[in-house]
Amino acid sequence: MKKVLIISLIIIGLVGGCAAILLLNKQKIDEKSKMEGNLETTPVYVKELKKSTMSGGFEVNGSFWPVHELILMSEGQGKVVELLVNTGDFVQTGQVIAMLDDELVRSQLALANASLDKARADLKKYEGLLKADAISGQQVEDVKLGLKRAETEVTTLKKQLDYATIKAPIQGTITRRAVEKGSLLMPGSPVVDIVDVSRLKFIANVAESEVVQVHKGQQVQINSTLFPGIQYTGTIIAVGVKADDSRRFPIEIEMVNDPAHPLKAGMFGIADFGSDAVHEALLIPRSSIVGSIKTPKVYVVEHNRSVLRAIRIGSANDHEVEVLAGLKEGEFVVTSGQINLDDNTPVRVVNNK
Repeated sequence: MKKVLIISLIIIGLVGGCAAILLLNKQKIDEKSKMEGNLETTPVYVKELKKSTMSGGFEVNGSFWPVHELILMSEGQGKVVELLVNTGDFVQTGQVIAMLDDELVRSQLALANASLDKARADLKKYEGLLKADAISGQQVEDVKLGLKRAETEVTTLKKQLDYATIKAPIQGTITRRAVEKGSLLMPGSPVVDIVDVSRLKFIANVAESEVVQVHKGQQVQINSTLFPGIQYTGTIIAVGVKADDSRRFPIEIEMVNDPAHPLKAGMFGIADFGSDAVHEALLIPRSSIVGSIKTPKVYVVEHNRSVLRAIRIGSANDHEVEVLAGLKEGEFVVTSGQINLDDNTPVRVVNNK
């Protein structure tokens, strides 16, 4: 019994000693962590904002779109008896796309032409009777009105006969065929989609500080990641007069598609507005921006805490973005570590970057 008691006391002593050592080590770790700020602050890299020179030239991303694109609608009605194109076919202006059943219209036109001939003969006869005072002038006027109706009927039926032959109003590629042989069409029914990519529009949005540097008729060099080293020359055909929600203005650049390096509608490109002029600007690294370009925000360090700040940006290059509003010189912007931040988070600057 005495032996068991001694062993129990030894075990209790060992356990108590281990617990004391663990507790002491924990206190040392906590004290060291507090001294280094690991538990209470988030480490970040920052950059002090200073004005620097920026090239007047700038680049903007955009997309290529066709200059001419349309959904060809049927103007006539009837059953499709011939369909002469397939999806992917290239068509020229005036080329026949489809033909509608026109047998009934041709019959009506023949009857209308016969009525027109009779109306002309009647008018000639009545005008002769009027000279002989055999009829009244009102009767002649009635015959003239009948002739007008006959002429209108012939004109209408001829137009309907023209509508039975559906032709391409522009050249381009058939991207969608909405009918099949035997389909019944009504006026306004879609027939095919035609897209002409021989000429393209490059559409992009520029900042307010950049829009004053562009003008209608200006030549611009455009690059595509699809064909590195190949440049396309375009001409600005439109400059927006109203900004979008992100204070950027739309511009349109028209260019000839290169048959040797053809681009397709919907592809991305970069327009280079080169310039030798330079100006002073407040620049921040692209990596500082939180959120989208439309609603850019950054974290600013104030009194060892992060402050989420909305900003307005202007020109940009590969690495930096011009700040037009929301920041001022001398402030510290977080350039790395913002993924762990919220507004008003305690931070620790580990270095100036």
